[in-house]
Amino acid sequence: MNINPVFNNNDKQRTYKEYCGKYRKAVVEEFYFEALMITYSMFEDRARSFLYHIGAYANRNDEKICKKVRSSLMQIVKDNHSENENDKLNITKISSKLKLIRCTLLWALNTDGGYESDIYLSALKSQYEGAFDIEDFLITIAEIESWCQYRNEIIHALLNKNVESIKDDLASKTENGMRLARKIDGYVKAVKKNNKIRRAIKLPVNK
Repeated sequence: MNINPVFNNNDKQRTYKEYCGKYRKAVVEEFYFEALMITYSMFEDRARSFLYHIGAYANRNDEKICKKVRSSLMQIVKDNHSENENDKLNITKISSKLKLIRCTLLWALNTDGGYESDIYLSALKSQYEGAFDIEDFLITIAEIESWCQYRNEIIHALLNKNVESIKDDLASKTENGMRLARKIDGYVKAVKKNNKIRRAIKLPVNK
């Protein structure tokens, strides 16, 4: 089945408005599984948008890392991944998108020099340091990853979980998910400002 993507900013805004309304209705009527699905989709969309604005995608609909920044991002991931992760640059899943964002944040937080001759890395570090609290964003990423693990456990093993145990957490988990979705949306807006990173490496800018 081929489901058409949004085709412009107006269509995107209309889609967001539609599903934010569905989210609110789902919460009021305690259809929490629908609310979880919508929130998860928001995380996916906001993570992708963040990566677009830091130049990871050449264009909005791309699925692979932009060639202009691929080697730089691969090195960042290699230098900043934890011991139990690999350093492959695969961003098809939300977990891998969040991993790449986390690695760029760690790089910007811990790197003092040696990048100044690289136009992309210079723009990335400058924008990060001027846009938001990097350490706070890292905490948010960890919270989102934990929330996504909860969502995956619920969705993929629902009939093997105690009903009352699930009910006890659903409302609070739903509320916390939307709080985190709003936070990452704020980070997207901050890094997007003036599209400095994409302009620095001469990538097209779609506002």
